[in-house]
Amino acid sequence: MIQINVGKTIRKIRKEKNLTQEDLASMADLDRTYIAGVEVGTRNISIRNLEKIMEALNISFSVFFKESEVDMNKYCLGTIEASEQLIKDLYISLRHEINEWSKITCQTPQARMGYIGQHLVSVVTGYPGGKSGARGYDLIMGNDEYGEIKTCYRVDQLGECADCGAVVSSLEKECSVCKSQNIIRKDDSKWLIGIRHEQEFSEILDPKRYYFVLFEFEDINDINNDNIVASIWEVDPKTRGFALCMIDYYLNIREKSKSKAPFNMWPHSLKFALTNPKLIYKSIIKGDGTIDTVVFPTKNNEYVDNLLSLPSYSSATTLTVNCLCDAIKQVSPDYKIKKNKKQLLLSFEEIRKDKGISNPVLCDLLANAIYLPTIKDKTDKLPPRLLEYYNNLKV
Repeated sequence: MIQINVGKTIRKIRKEKNLTQEDLASMADLDRTYIAGVEVGTRNISIRNLEKIMEALNISFSVFFKESEVDMNKYCLGTIEASEQLIKDLYISLRHEINEWSKITCQTPQARMGYIGQHLVSVVTGYPGGKSGARGYDLIMGNDEYGEIKTCYRVDQLGECADCGAVVSSLEKECSVCKSQNIIRKDDSKWLIGIRHEQEFSEILDPKRYYFVLFEFEDINDINNDNIVASIWEVDPKTRGFALCMIDYYLNIREKSKSKAPFNMWPHSLKFALTNPKLIYKSIIKGDGTIDTVVFPTKNNEYVDNLLSLPSYSSATTLTVNCLCDAIKQVSPDYKIKKNKKQLLLSFEEIRKDKGISNPVLCDLLANAIYLPTIKDKTDKLPPRLLEYYNNLKV
C-alpha cells in the first residue's frame, strides 16, 4: 500500500502544480515512463529518486508523507472504489514486488494469494468474513447463513520457454536464459472443492452461496497483452448442476480414487456452466495498473452465464450419447435418435431454440441426464440431508 500511496500523492501534487508527467520527468531528470509507473504503483521508487521528485515539486519530506497518509475508514464494503483500491494494494503491488525480488533471490515468483479472493468477495458482496483461513464461514451472511469462497489464479502460474524449456514467470516477456520471446503461458489452474469425510459430505449444500473467483489473462496467447480479467460468480449450491455434481464426485469419482483428491471445477467448463453461475463482478486490470470495473452489484448489471451453443461442448467427456438421448427425449419424445454425438448436439441446439428452452431448464435437463444414472443405485450411501434433497427432486 505504501508504494501505491506514494504514487498517488506524487500524481496529486503534480496535478495541483499543473505539471505533466513529461514536465516532472524533465525537472527530476527521470524518464516519463518511470514517473507513470511510480504514479500507478507498478514501479518501485528509491529514496534518491523520491528526493529528486520532491525537489522538483518543491515539497519537503514531512509535508509529502503527511499528504500520503491514507484514511482506511473512507472505504466501505459493497463499493467499486473499495474493490479497485483492494486490487491495487493486495494484488497489483504485491505481484509486482514478488517478481522484482525473484530477480535477486532466484526463488519462484509465484505469489500464494488465495486469501485475496476472500477479501475481494467481501468488498463486492458487502458481507464480512469470519477471519478464519479454515474451511467454511468465509462470509458471514446473517441469520446463521454463510458463504464459501473458491479462488483460482491462472495469471500467476509459471510458464515456460518454448525454445529452451526454462521456467518463465507470468510477467516476463522473454526467457531469462536464452532471451527468446517464444513464451508459453499456462492456464490449467482450477477451483478445488475438497470433501474429506462423511461430515463434510453431509454439509456440502449448507452454505447459502458459493463464490468462485477467477484471475485470468485477457488473451493468454498474446504475450504482449498484460491485461488481467478478474471475475466472481455466485452459485446456489442447491441447483442440480452443483448438488448432483458434488454427490457424483463423492460417491463415484472420489470413491475410486486412491489419493482422494479434491474435485476439480474447471472455469468455463460444461460442469461449471450447469451450476447456473451468476456473474456478479468483472474488472479489467490493465498493464499500466489502472482498473476498469465492468460488472458490479451497484451497477445492477449482474447476469447468469448461460450455456454456450451445445455443439461447443462436443469435447466434454461427461456429455455422452446416452445422456444426450435421455435429455432430448424429455423435451421431444418423438425425436428420431441419432447415434452420432455431434449430430445430437446440433439437433438439441435446434430443439433448444425452437421450443424456447430456458437456461435453468436446460441446465437441469443435462444435470439429470449426466449425474442421475450414476447416483440412483447408491442413494443408500447418502447422508440424511442429502437424501432428503435427492428425494425432493422433481425428475
